[in-house]
Amino acid sequence: MSYKLKTITLLIAAVLLLQFLAPDLAFSSDDDHHSHTHVLNFSHPLISESPLPDTKIRLDYFFLDVDGEVEDEELGEEGEGPQKFKESTINLELEYAFNRNISIGANIPYTFLNVDGASNENNLNNIEIGIKTATFILAEYGVLLGGGIEFGLPTGKDRKGIGSNNIIEIEPFVDFGYKYRDLEVIGFLSLGFPVNQKGDQDEGDELGYNLSMLYSINKSISAILEFDGETVLNGEEDGESVLNIDPGITVAPFKNKGIIFGAGMGFPLTDDKEFEYRVIGSVFYHLNFLN
Repeated sequence: MSYKLKTITLLIAAVLLLQFLAPDLAFSSDDDHHSHTHVLNFSHPLISESPLPDTKIRLDYFFLDVDGEVEDEELGEEGEGPQKFKESTINLELEYAFNRNISIGANIPYTFLNVDGASNENNLNNIEIGIKTATFILAEYGVLLGGGIEFGLPTGKDRKGIGSNNIIEIEPFVDFGYKYRDLEVIGFLSLGFPVNQKGDQDEGDELGYNLSMLYSINKSISAILEFDGETVLNGEEDGESVLNIDPGITVAPFKNKGIIFGAGMGFPLTDDKEFEYRVIGSVFYHLNFLN
């Protein structure tokens, strides 16, 4: 993607965010509208996130079993394989909602690599910070529309194969949520492009997509089925596309339903794949300041 097109994409994303935000701020004193914004709430998926700006602390654990190709000359010629490794990431997510329309958040991941036949590595991965917005103009129909932008910071270490020392990821996104009785459907569509590449780096722009379906079995237990994937639009891996399926469950065992535990597993559905399987565990504390 050219720099001109990237600039246009950012401008369009900014305009969309203002359009999403403006209607609710303009009518925030309307009692009927106010009631809608407090009725429509969404749960938290495991892979994706809620489209609703809120205030929460979340801790995730991801385990990936990967059967890839050798990329290190000390382990063999590039492309020889397979190179098997296990990846574990602990991620701390913090989000603060200024109001029901906008929040700011950060993801702080730390990754451990256990590579067969090589030394283990661990390092801080790329930290992400972002802004999420939502509009409640269709709340009476059970629909939430929103969008935002995230920035991936180069806090990783290329030498260790964890994140990047220099690449900054810019990722505008749009999202929606639909709620009907005990069923929730959440979707995200994003466009991520790397900047500040150096030397022979040729990371491509990526189209990301996620669909989450959650059904509340009762007040404490919910079943989740998620699909997540991405398609590389250019660069060294141009045309590669992955799609994963992630069944899971969340449980709120305490009287305070803001404390939730979740668990699930993920499996690839495409020939191109990032892992053989993954395990997800989550615990988060939702602070109901704005309800």
